Amino acid sequence: MTRFTFSLFFIALLSLGIMTPVKYAVAEGEGNFEITKATANKIWRLNKTTGEISICTLAGERLQCTSSTDAIRPPVRTYEQQQVENERLAKKNRAKDMEFFDRALNAIRTLFEASLERED
Repeated sequence: MTRFTFSLFFIALLSLGIMTPVKYAVAEGEGNFEITKATANKIWRLNKTTGEISICTLAGERLQCTSSTDAIRPPVRTYEQQQVENERLAKKNRAKDMEFFDRALNAIRTLFEASLERED
């Protein structure tokens, strides 16, 4: 009998533990956010409890949000440093493109020369 009573008590505690957090989680999140449409694919989300503002963008089927705490952090690089880095990357990409075009042109020259030699 004590085993049966203990088993019932244990099952009751376990079921209470599983069901209770779900009810509280739903109640805590209710009405916590205020959402305002900013543009066609962006919204502003205000957390009424913390006052944090998030800017959310719809990317495909996912909503990607950036919080206001992320927005107030200064960038790692200054604007000028970023511009210099962008120019460096653009030059590097142009050099790669020119190298590719040179190889392609050399291949065409080789084919052309081979076809001329064959005709002779």
